[in-house]
Amino acid sequence: MMLLCTTPRLRGLLLTGLLCLVTLSQNAKADNAIITLQHNQITLSYPQEVRFSQLLQDAYSHTNYLIYPLGSALINPNKQSIVTNQKSTVLRQLAAINTPAAKHIINHLNRLNLVYHEDMVFDLTKVRMNPKLNPTIKGEYSLSLPKRPTHITVFDARQNQIKTIPLNKNGELHDYLAQFAGVSKSQQPYDSVWVIQADRSIYQVKDLQWKNTLYFLSPGAMVFIGLANLPDDYRDLNANVAQLFAFRLEL
Repeated sequence: MMLLCTTPRLRGLLLTGLLCLVTLSQNAKADNAIITLQHNQITLSYPQEVRFSQLLQDAYSHTNYLIYPLGSALINPNKQSIVTNQKSTVLRQLAAINTPAAKHIINHLNRLNLVYHEDMVFDLTKVRMNPKLNPTIKGEYSLSLPKRPTHITVFDARQNQIKTIPLNKNGELHDYLAQFAGVSKSQQPYDSVWVIQADRSIYQVKDLQWKNTLYFLSPGAMVFIGLANLPDDYRDLNANVAQLFAFRLEL
């Protein structure tokens, strides 16, 4: 039998070497990227962090339809608590108001799939040309690459109405709202709404009944007609609800 004898110094060197190997293995695993494509459940795996342009190119190669960049989403499950916490706060405020319209919003929010979207541009040409739009990606994500929608959505919390309205080639916000309410464009029934565009940009449009400014909507946009006469303590509630709608995932 051969006995392996080591000195304390040698044992220390061996231990250090083992620790280095373990650390390198953990670091390699921490730097990899695993992306699940929502539309076909294909998983793209990379042994190290990957440029976003490469990820998009690979994902596009596994897609057999025309992708809608404005509505695409890189979903980060590690930041889902941001959405969950915001939703909890909004639901508590809506419950405190306790009006029929507030309850309608609660019911609608609970029916939606709300997920955290990273702020990214999904036009592959733009990503390739601008280094600021092409970061490295590591960790686990989901990637949603939807088709171009053929509608916009209008939700009136006060009337508990939600409708998908076909896209109108030359239509703008006033046209869609008139169609939603079943009135002529000159009989504009709404004075203030929130617009959530397909790229998740959000803005409030006021004075609709007398302003002639044109507001064009992207395919898949949502118009939210919120709560009226909110108390000062809840003055930001409509804006916070609109922000949650921007997190919705529609496949």
